[in-house]
Amino acid sequence: MVRLILGGLALVLVALAGFVGYRTMSFTAPPPPANVQVPDTSSYTIDVASAAAHLSQAVRFRTVSLVSPEEDRKPFTDLQAWMIATYPAFNAVAHREVVNDLTVIYTWEGSDPAQPPLLLLAHQDVVPVPDDTRAAWTVDPFAGEMRDDAIWGRGSIDDKGSLVLLLEAAEYLARQGEKPVRTIIFAFGHDEEIGGDDGAVPAAALLQQRGVRAWFALDEGMAAIANHPLTGGPASMIGISERGFGTLRVHAIGQPGHSSMPPPETAVSLVSEAVVRIHDMPIEQRLEGGPAIDMMRALAPEISLTNRMAVSNEWLFGPLLRQRMAQDRTARALMGTTVAPTMINGGIRPNVLPAEATAMINYRFHPRDTAASILERARAEVAGMEGVDVDWAEPPRDATTTSSTTSSSYALLAALSRSVLPDVPVAPGLVLAGTDSRHYSEVAENVYRFQPMMFSADDLADIHGTNEHISLENIERTVRFYIGLMEAGAMQ
Repeated sequence: MVRLILGGLALVLVALAGFVGYRTMSFTAPPPPANVQVPDTSSYTIDVASAAAHLSQAVRFRTVSLVSPEEDRKPFTDLQAWMIATYPAFNAVAHREVVNDLTVIYTWEGSDPAQPPLLLLAHQDVVPVPDDTRAAWTVDPFAGEMRDDAIWGRGSIDDKGSLVLLLEAAEYLARQGEKPVRTIIFAFGHDEEIGGDDGAVPAAALLQQRGVRAWFALDEGMAAIANHPLTGGPASMIGISERGFGTLRVHAIGQPGHSSMPPPETAVSLVSEAVVRIHDMPIEQRLEGGPAIDMMRALAPEISLTNRMAVSNEWLFGPLLRQRMAQDRTARALMGTTVAPTMINGGIRPNVLPAEATAMINYRFHPRDTAASILERARAEVAGMEGVDVDWAEPPRDATTTSSTTSSSYALLAALSRSVLPDVPVAPGLVLAGTDSRHYSEVAENVYRFQPMMFSADDLADIHGTNEHISLENIERTVRFYIGLMEAGAMQ
């Protein structure tokens, strides 16, 4: 009997090993999307020095996001006047209009109105440079200094890099007398860094009112990274979705008085317990059901055999895989909604019981979750806690819909990425931050987020930090990409 049981167990193990092996070997990159023809981007004659000088000039306009009507708008109007003067050929062929005073829309009309337009996005505003970080900058953050074969300064990447280099590409084509068949719309917001409510939102509404339904929209959000954590090598990441966000307000009412005679629960203890309950409530973490599995499948040829085995057999190795990914903050954010208690406030003196206390919990929603479902579950966690209420501090925003990886538009972006970054695999990804592109989902068939720039981990850390800079190599690469995009996507 024992021998029979052992034999049966051996057969089960052999079958299991065979099944795991089959799934591992069949976990391969999907076939490329429909074949598209792209121009030879290396054939373009790019004046890199001129493009770099123009970007340097653009950095000098201190277009820090405006948070109140009283703030100086002149840096924005000066930048826009500079755009007109610096790119005369493009401005001569494109119709320019201003939305809500500072957001700019250019429309380069195509000869075939039946073709849906191409929508290219960028933003003019930049994040501030806090005074306590100035000493850490090795250059003046608004000088646009050229050093070490790079342009340094706030916004050189995010996002004046995209804005200026899109204009460089458009000017290049306009000077050559190129005329689009497909209309190209450029939308340059002025408040992306604070949500886009006054820029991208009305701009998108205007396009929707006009009945615009773009072939696709392209914005910032992801790029090529030199050392992808899965493969250890370079990979071009095209964002097909971005997480949503919302801040949960937890409020507790307690009995005020002197701390020498406290009740069983105080406002502070109530809000603290509520925060712990909500923070600890289980939120699904897995690769399936989001862009992460598509990314891993696209990079399968570059992933080690052991990692491929774990990813392709999540049903078996899921707990181990999730444990490993949870050790990396970026990887953890790809698997599910993240939750972070960020603020707590209550009381004015150590010996006085406050009448109320408040905490804030920040969520970044994975595409599989909604703000409504998170709120419902958070309220269930604190049900029965007298004096505690939970709601969103401000209207939350759900994750965006996920754009196609089998469309002709994705194929075009992937092919152009391979043109300017040869031998670098292309994969879809989930954007962990937020971009203006989320507001254009109703006016585009698909929305993608990609800058054709190669960054190291240190480069990425500098974007909202200190010493932000973009290399001349990335400048040239990006201009070539954008020319190729307009030529292949709209001129043919």
